[in-house]
Amino acid sequence: MAKKQTFGDKGKKSGGSDFKMAKLVFSVKSEKSNAWKFVEKNVRIPNGENEQAVLSKAISDSAK
Repeated sequence: MAKKQTFGDKGKKSGGSDFKMAKLVFSVKSEKSNAWKFVEKNVRIPNGENEQAVLSKAISDSAK
């Protein structure tokens, strides 16, 4: 039987530690139904980068 893979295991897969993984969950309002929906996205944050800036960019890219 196959082993269940967790989010933490996915981040450990790569050999080097030149980035961090973050699971980003945010809400967007649908234009058609006017309802709120949640969007989940795994974001790779390179070491030395500002985490807030990377996450803000990921949200703005997904909103387009």
